[in-house]
Amino acid sequence: MPVFFPRSIGPVFIDVVVDESASASMEIPSHPVERGAKISDHAWRLPTTLKMTSITQDVTGPWRALNDLMAQAEPFDILTGFDLFPNMMIESIEPQRDVIWSNVLYFTVSFKEVIIVDSAEGVGNAGTGGDPRGQGLSARGQVQARQVDVSGGRAAAVFGGLPGIP
Repeated sequence: MPVFFPRSIGPVFIDVVVDESASASMEIPSHPVERGAKISDHAWRLPTTLKMTSITQDVTGPWRALNDLMAQAEPFDILTGFDLFPNMMIESIEPQRDVIWSNVLYFTVSFKEVIIVDSAEGVGNAGTGGDPRGQGLSARGQVQARQVDVSGGRAAAVFGGLPGIP
């Protein structure tokens, strides 16, 4: 039994999809990665892209609706023969008009995924966590600031005469 997918670009229904292609890819480092390092920290998924060439019998309605959808600059879902693509935005619309396609809207739309992540707030460790970096300690113990006497010697020659310094 055949399965039919209703083709739509957001709220715009398409009569015929002539061609569609999708691309899912990762950014993988070309630089060396230290042995033992977590490799997934050095690679990440790039936004999925989708390109769809379509035809609609109505010329002006879908053309305006697609431009309005792009102008909203809000992510939407696209259902294709490949998959359901969430959080997509229109990157470009390219209509074609010639002798063959003069009575229909023949167009190619390019989409790009907006990768949406959740942010989290938490209590910082303010240098008291398990990581010893940045805690003001050295191999000789805790380092304390001390008062420097600039009243005589070389310090007086360098700092002498500056306002606020005796």
